Amino acid sequence: MGAIYMKEMRSAFHSLAAYLYLALYTAASGIYFSIICLSYGYTDYSRYVFGNITILYIVIVPILTMRLFAEERKQRTEQLLYSAPIRMRDIVLGKYLSVLTLLALSILVSLAEAAVLSSFGPVNWKTVFTGCLGYFLLGACLLAVGEFLSSLTDNQMVAAAMSFGFVLLCMLLPNIVDFVPSRPRYTFLVCALAALCLGFFVYDRTRDKKTGAAFGLAGLCLALIPGLINKELYQDGLARILTWISVTDRFEDFVSGILNGSSIVYYISFAVLFLFLTVQHLERRR
Repeated sequence: MGAIYMKEMRSAFHSLAAYLYLALYTAASGIYFSIICLSYGYTDYSRYVFGNITILYIVIVPILTMRLFAEERKQRTEQLLYSAPIRMRDIVLGKYLSVLTLLALSILVSLAEAAVLSSFGPVNWKTVFTGCLGYFLLGACLLAVGEFLSSLTDNQMVAAAMSFGFVLLCMLLPNIVDFVPSRPRYTFLVCALAALCLGFFVYDRTRDKKTGAAFGLAGLCLALIPGLINKELYQDGLARILTWISVTDRFEDFVSGILNGSSIVYYISFAVLFLFLTVQHLERRR
């Protein structure tokens, strides 16, 4: 894993990806820092800077992840990588840790800006540190998704477009919740569709029709039984589901200085899930 990590770090700094990302982050955070914090005298750095630069992930995730596996496939170096005496899990983690390192380096810029701000007035360092943690965990989730999407194609632009679309959807999800239908039947339809997708995914992994059908049927039962017991559970259920899976809503706690253990577990689980999917997809290709 260490060799893969060092290879990816050298590759990032030998190309424009790392410099472009660090310059973009420094410029965006510097604009909010100088205009809002310094010009208007607001010392809540986490609220006014981290709360606004999450939109950067729309560009950050494609820049950092589009080349992770798509470039390997395009240059036909994946055969050498997959035939090396190294576990696929280590390959995925090595590449993932390299982009996490770049994310952590950029957050050091924010700590430096908060230190400068402290010379002009009292800074609540608790919210600064929780904001840094929340921004890092949010980025870790989205980068894990970006790595998975990069493993699906050999075209970097396609991988970047898919990552852009996913992150944009995550950013718009809190607004989409206000427009989803509240009737119970729509909640059931979405849950049933998710159960069928689960069954198809299991079948695609195992190539066993009975196993896939069993998982799909079990998912349909789990979606149907709660509604039969209590129809009120499905009232506004779709909005509640979308709110629960939204990765940006949980970020608000960190910006406010609240260290929510459930949000930390959620972010870590979200990242681990997509790393697992990446490993499984690449193992199948191998």
